[in-house]
Amino acid sequence: MKDVVNKVDESEPEEDDSISLLQLLERGHTWFQEGLLAACRARGWRSLGRADLRLLANLNCGTTYSSELARRLGVSRQAVGKLVKNLVKEGLVKLETDPDQRNMKRIVITSEGGKWIDEAVGELDRMERSLAERLGEEKLAVLREALEADWGAP
Repeated sequence: MKDVVNKVDESEPEEDDSISLLQLLERGHTWFQEGLLAACRARGWRSLGRADLRLLANLNCGTTYSSELARRLGVSRQAVGKLVKNLVKEGLVKLETDPDQRNMKRIVITSEGGKWIDEAVGELDRMERSLAERLGEEKLAVLREALEADWGAP
């Protein structure tokens, strides 16, 4: 048994084609997330986590409800509530009573949140240009085309 373990440990790492598509997509997603978080820290922006970024990305730069965000993110309304509470504390969003449904609260991006989002979008654009330099414009265009295609239901 020990010889088998040693042989495995001494073997060459497997090629990238053994990595699943899901793992590759996750690796790319993580590259963007970590780059954006690093830019936040470098610019002295508020310390936000991955979940905060995911929620902000799903606000669609407008007004929405916790129930809608929970559906988009695949999490509970309670989880969304915790994230929203943090973003309210940071001044990036606010809660407003819906004038049409007084028992509903809308999540609205503040002017500070809008500025933060504009800067984050600029950083993501910079990262995409960096990726184009690394991969080449043609490969990036093919990647974008594949990701933009209608994949249909699983």
